Amino acid sequence: MATVPQGIVGKPRFGPSDCLIAMLRACSRDSTEAIETRLKCMLQMFLQHYRDDEGNEKTKELAAKCCYEAGVWYHRILESLISQERKRLGFSDISVCLMQGILEHDLFQRCLVACCLEIAVTSNSLPCDFPLLLQILKLEPYHFWKVIEPVWRVGSGLPHYVVTHLIQVEEKVLENLAWISDSPLWDEITPNEGHMPTCQQVMHPNRLEGPMQTDPGVPRDVSLGMNHSARTEQQCSPSAINKQERCSSLHLFARKVYSLMAKRLRELCSTLEISDELRLKIWTCFEYSLVHCSCLMEDRHLDQLLMCAIYIIAKITKMEIPFKQIMKCYKSQPRANKSVCKNVLISERMEENSTIKKINTGKHSSTILTPNTPSTHYPRPGQEERGNLIHFYNQVYTTKMQHFAKQFAQTSLRDTPPLSPYPRQWKASPRCYQLSNSPSISISPYNTETPSPHRTGLCYYFNSSPPELLREINNMIKTGRSPNMRCYAVSLDRDEEGDGSSAKRLRLDGQSAWQRRLRNVFNDRITRMNQDQV
Repeated sequence: MATVPQGIVGKPRFGPSDCLIAMLRACSRDSTEAIETRLKCMLQMFLQHYRDDEGNEKTKELAAKCCYEAGVWYHRILESLISQERKRLGFSDISVCLMQGILEHDLFQRCLVACCLEIAVTSNSLPCDFPLLLQILKLEPYHFWKVIEPVWRVGSGLPHYVVTHLIQVEEKVLENLAWISDSPLWDEITPNEGHMPTCQQVMHPNRLEGPMQTDPGVPRDVSLGMNHSARTEQQCSPSAINKQERCSSLHLFARKVYSLMAKRLRELCSTLEISDELRLKIWTCFEYSLVHCSCLMEDRHLDQLLMCAIYIIAKITKMEIPFKQIMKCYKSQPRANKSVCKNVLISERMEENSTIKKINTGKHSSTILTPNTPSTHYPRPGQEERGNLIHFYNQVYTTKMQHFAKQFAQTSLRDTPPLSPYPRQWKASPRCYQLSNSPSISISPYNTETPSPHRTGLCYYFNSSPPELLREINNMIKTGRSPNMRCYAVSLDRDEEGDGSSAKRLRLDGQSAWQRRLRNVFNDRITRMNQDQV
């Protein structure tokens, strides 16, 4: 299903809006030409990929349509990002910050174009499985993930299914694609003494289980550039490392990884009926494998290390969960990848691999790509030994992790390692979806504890408000006239909780029954006048 930014009537404009042009000209250096040149060059590169392939004409036409829609999305999202930065920084002259952090950051801009193409490809169902798009545009997954959250958080009329897809793409990068052998991630791990940061180093105390836990409603914060801003620095864990390090790309990546894997481990432990005490030991073992044995993740999947950690800790603590049961439980998860258990890297041929790394370090393979190219990133058939997860556990994992895991045994003469802090489960604040800009219409979940932030316009509460309110909102959209400048439709995704609660909700729009009746009479007259004119 094709889509363009919501609120646009007719064929959307490809180029920058007047507002975006004014923003760019307000900077010390007008980067409009550089932005447009880069955009057209990347779209042409994507389109040429499909022109070179001997596919059907419909696919080529669809690719051209995707390029057009990607350009529309790019200008719309870039304008929203710049506006967001202006509000965040709190002053109008942001030319220096804007030029260095967003507009002249070539890698950020190229990843933003790629993200807009991914939106268009998803919307039009073009045959281009991720990460084939990144291979075509010669971008690394580790760089690409940094723009995903800023894009979907800024909104700009993105449909819900597109946001869901972008979140899934981000998870693919975190769990597997960022860990390929020639990923820039390893270039950042090496200066950090060859270790991933620990969970406590990257997570704010409010986001950890235990005595340090405080208010559960801490929202996430996202910066636009490749590094987070000073506001994000305030959310990083207070430790001996300096603030700049805490907000580096590596630390932001580690924070995402720990949050994702904590959620997955919690789900697996719930299904396997593993106690919280044992869950913390498994988590400590998993974190140790990432921090002190990072090489285990090279060309592998995070879920593989997680299942191995579950098995080895359960075995050492005499719980004895069969490996097949762990894998069966994993495969029952909604987004589980069955190949994770069947296709695991065991070893590489070192003599061939060393030559390959000299050629391909930081570079892309020269293999000719087509739309039918497998989505596996940088496949190297015949150069490695692969097997199932149990094979990997016996031959590779235990050689690195057994000495650490044995410390959790009851018969161990050594002190039990301190348990690593566990990222706690938190509820994201409900999102407000902007359905239209003119007139301004949005929809959001209803919160009984927090009143609606919208003080102007009309509010309709599903299952509570009278039908006349919905009729008036529809009238305003049809006629283009309204008593107020803005109109909101607020959804209610909870059932009524009783007569008292229902009666209270009827008053939440701030109007008495008399005022509603008066407005209804006014609306009826408008409707009749419109009918007479027709």
